[in-house]
Amino acid sequence: MKIRMTSNGIEAPLTPFIGKFVANVCHAIISALKTPLPVRTFTYELEGESVRIEVNRTEVPLKEMSQGFSRVIILDTLRGMIRHLKMTDPEGAIRIEVELEAE
Repeated sequence: MKIRMTSNGIEAPLTPFIGKFVANVCHAIISALKTPLPVRTFTYELEGESVRIEVNRTEVPLKEMSQGFSRVIILDTLRGMIRHLKMTDPEGAIRIEVELEAE
């Protein structure tokens, strides 16, 4: 598994444990949504109150799900998890990119 996380375009230093933890939480979220299978890659973009998710380079339409509940719970979960990491601005624009290894 490869993970890369940036805050306002600056890459965050991730230990193997933290990287795997963040990737697994993100993977669990998309597993609960209607996403293309099998999951090979996924990207999360958080900016302000906006959440954008791509799975296998296809955008996941959050607007149609639960009148915004999905967006809010995803945003709160990810922001809560990453605010304790040593990033330049954990409340700024966050991008999380994960590439899963082929099984």
